[in-house]
Amino acid sequence: MDFYGFGFDWSFLDINNGWQAFLKDAILPPIIFAVHGYVATWCAVRMLFRPYKAWYIPFTKIQVWLTPGIFPKRQSKLAQAVATTITDTLLTPEDIRKRAEELVVEENIYKTVDLFVDTVFLKEFRDTTKLHRLASDIASLSPTIVQQFVETTITSLEQGQSTRIPTITEKIFDQVIVGTRINIDQATEIASRIMENFLTPEKVRNGLITLLSPQNINALEDSINVHASGPYRILARIIGVKRVCNEWRSFLEKEPNEAHKLIGDLTKRFGIKHQLAVQIANFDLRAMPIDNIANLKRNVVRFVETFLIEHKSDILEACKKLEDEAMVTVRNAVLRFNPEAVPSSWLISVKKNISGFAYSYLQRELGHMVEQAIPALGVHGLIARKIDLFAPEQLEKLVHRICQNELRALEYFGLIIGAVMGVIQIFLNGVTTPMPLHH
Repeated sequence: MDFYGFGFDWSFLDINNGWQAFLKDAILPPIIFAVHGYVATWCAVRMLFRPYKAWYIPFTKIQVWLTPGIFPKRQSKLAQAVATTITDTLLTPEDIRKRAEELVVEENIYKTVDLFVDTVFLKEFRDTTKLHRLASDIASLSPTIVQQFVETTITSLEQGQSTRIPTITEKIFDQVIVGTRINIDQATEIASRIMENFLTPEKVRNGLITLLSPQNINALEDSINVHASGPYRILARIIGVKRVCNEWRSFLEKEPNEAHKLIGDLTKRFGIKHQLAVQIANFDLRAMPIDNIANLKRNVVRFVETFLIEHKSDILEACKKLEDEAMVTVRNAVLRFNPEAVPSSWLISVKKNISGFAYSYLQRELGHMVEQAIPALGVHGLIARKIDLFAPEQLEKLVHRICQNELRALEYFGLIIGAVMGVIQIFLNGVTTPMPLHH
């Protein structure tokens, strides 16, 4: 008897016709349909990945249909689609920025700085070999760093873009110069230098000659006649102030050697150096009016700025000449550094300052940094390349590892659908088969 067009012969079953009909019509259809559904689904799942490469009809270049598998054939497009899905919906720049902002808190930054300083920075200083290498590297860089720093600072000062030098000068003036007092020994030394360089007999003689010019002598006589009272005016006329000044000027001009001796002797007798030293030691800048101090500070700042700008080339040249000394100084300083001698309170303060600076900077610049970093990282291209470079076997294993239960459930689902279709076939057979006539 034919069974659904397959031409099965059931005579081999040694059972009566009733059981044979029951087996054919009620038992076998669900089993056959279930096996068919399972096998079809199993083949469909396998054809997602296999064959891994294209097959061709022997001795031709005609590619066999449905080879290679769906995933190997569309792997490049799959890679692009997965990368686009991840970067556009799962890992957007906004998500990365928000997550970074959640992690970038001052506490986390302090932990990072603390870990770096304790386990990396201080640990490296305990290694003698690395310490010498580090000292040599830093020393070799120090001249370039110093020269670059000096040149950049002065250039910014020239362009009016830097307030660093004025600020430092003002702080030095307020905290050092204003409160500085000179003791008598230092004042005596300063007075000696002033006497040797500014109040020498020669300079005093030339100054007096300039002071006793004919115009000044005439002005002195006129002033005495106008402002002096009667007795003093008469005394000035008796002495002859104008004549005395002219004779004194003549003496200074014609007898320089004698004038030098006279001025030197008078300087010693009058104790000019001692008086000058006492005045220097007693001088207190804070006793001056506030406006005068403010003007003096502005003049000092202006002087420093002008000096640096006008002597820029000389300063840079001096930096080059000090290259060897700078390298030796920096290298010795690094080698003498002892991590154990660093006070813990100072170390904690430095860590807090560094973490506070980093936190403030990241709060201000983090969003901009993330926006620039994500395109630079090329996350989309990186994901696409990684997936595209997977071998078909790796891709199959990856999908099976992720969706193994789901793919197995899909095969079972095909089996169940086949069984249901078999039951439906039994029902249809029962409906369409005519009832036998009873005689």
